[in-house]
Amino acid sequence: MQYRVPQFIEHEAKILGPLNIKQSLTVGGVLAICFFLYFMVGQTNFFLFLLIAAVLTGTALAISFTKIEGLGLPTVIKNWANFNINPKIFLWRRKQSPVYLSTERIKREIVVKEDKSPLKVKQEGKIGELIKKIDFEKTPE
Repeated sequence: MQYRVPQFIEHEAKILGPLNIKQSLTVGGVLAICFFLYFMVGQTNFFLFLLIAAVLTGTALAISFTKIEGLGLPTVIKNWANFNINPKIFLWRRKQSPVYLSTERIKREIVVKEDKSPLKVKQEGKIGELIKKIDFEKTPE
């Protein structure tokens, strides 16, 4: 038996008209703050009340309705803060392995003993020089 798979699951339920619960709580909270702010500041200095109410309302509307690439503004601000707070320097620290020093004669014997494959490997080259540089140069700390 085939069942229909629900789509668009990401939509939140609408509570007050076109507003979901988060949006209605944010806008309602700011309206309540503005209501009390009117009685505290608005009756003595109406211009200051209008200025504070405009800033609060604009912030609430931006938090409620702004979407950046499908994410709400609080999520974008949280991600931005985490990115700026966390360190961004990733250093590769090589594990210290014991260094074995040997003479040229012993190296040649080892290479001759292992050289049984039909492929010929060049003894010294640019890769060998790079390996020596990596192994023996001091890293700045």
